[in-house]
Amino acid sequence: MSNRMRLLCLGLLLLTQQVSVRADILIGGFGNTTTPQSLLRFADAANGNVAPISTLGGVATAFQTPIAGIYEPLEDVVYVADFYGQSIRVFPVGASGDVAPKRVVGPDYVSQVRSIAVDVTHAELLITSTCCYKVFDRTANGNAFYKRYVQWGGLTGSVTQQNSPAALVYMAPTDEVAETDTDSASPYTPKVLVFNRTDSGNTAPKRVLKGTSTQLGTYAGALAYDASSRKLFIGAFNTNPDSSRSGRILVFDDMDDGNVAPLRSIAGSLTGLELTASGNIAGLAIDPKRQRLLVSVSDYNIAANNKVLEFDLTASGNVLPLQTIAGTLTGFPLSLGTPIWAPDRVFANGFESAP
Repeated sequence: MSNRMRLLCLGLLLLTQQVSVRADILIGGFGNTTTPQSLLRFADAANGNVAPISTLGGVATAFQTPIAGIYEPLEDVVYVADFYGQSIRVFPVGASGDVAPKRVVGPDYVSQVRSIAVDVTHAELLITSTCCYKVFDRTANGNAFYKRYVQWGGLTGSVTQQNSPAALVYMAPTDEVAETDTDSASPYTPKVLVFNRTDSGNTAPKRVLKGTSTQLGTYAGALAYDASSRKLFIGAFNTNPDSSRSGRILVFDDMDDGNVAPLRSIAGSLTGLELTASGNIAGLAIDPKRQRLLVSVSDYNIAANNKVLEFDLTASGNVLPLQTIAGTLTGFPLSLGTPIWAPDRVFANGFESAP
C-alpha cells in the first residue's frame, strides 16, 4: 500500500471515529387544554433547570395537545399523539420550529389518541384511543379507517375488559400488546391487559395483571417495555390518608399474569416520586442507548412540580434519579405528557445530520 493510500485510510478512520451519536428527549403535554402546545426537545444528558434545545410547534404543525409518541426507525420519524387534535402527526425525527407534518392520520377514526406503538415487522401502527385498542397501517395517511380494533368492554356481552385504556406498548418477542386500564366500576381497580397483536372485536385478554400483590395501588397509567430484557415497567401510585400520593415504578416479566408481585420497584423519598394530591406519573419511556428509564411527573395544580426523571434501567429501591429536568427554564406546560426517546445523529463539527 502506498503512503498516500495509507494516509487516506487513516484520514477516513479518524473521520469515522469523530462521528458521535446522541439522543434527545421530546416531551409535550395538555397544557391548560385550550392553548396549543409544542413538543420540547432536550438533550439526553440534560440535567437541572435547563432550556430545551429546540421546540416543534405552531400553526403549521397544527398541534393542540402532543401528549405522547414514539420513534420509528424505518422511516426515521416520530409519531406524535395529539389528544384534542384527535390525530397522529408524523414528523422527521429532527424536525423543529413551525413545520408541517409529513402526514396526519385522523381525526374520525383516531379520536382522542392516548398512546402509540409501532410494529415495523408487520407494518402496523397501534394506538389506544378513548375506549379501545386500534390498529392502522403504519403508513396510513388522512382520515384512514382502522384495520381492526378490540371493542369497548362496556357493551352487552363484551369480554374485552377494556374501559379507558391509557398507555400501550408492543411486545415484539411475543407479538402482543399490553395496555394499562382500570375497572369500570368502583373502586376502579387498575390493571394491565395483554392481547395478541392480531386480536379484534369481542376478544378476551390473554393475560391480566391485577390484584393487591401487583402493587398497582390506586392508579396505574404509565407503561414502557424493554424488549431486550423482556420487562414491563409500570408507573403507579397509592393515595395516602392525607390525599398525597406515593408513586412507584413496578417491573414485571412480560409473561406475568394474575395477582403476582413485581420483580422489583423504584419507590421512596429519594426517588422524586412522592407526589401531591394532584401529582401523577404521566409517562414512561426507555432510552435503549444509555439503558435509562425516562419518567415524566406531572402535577395538574402546581406546574413547578413537573419534571422528567432518569433512572438506570436496572434501578431498584429508594434511589436518587441519575438526572432531573425541572425548573422555570424548561418551558414545561401545566400538564406534562409522556417522554419520547429519539435518536439524533450529530457529527464532531456539531452539525446535525439530515433526518
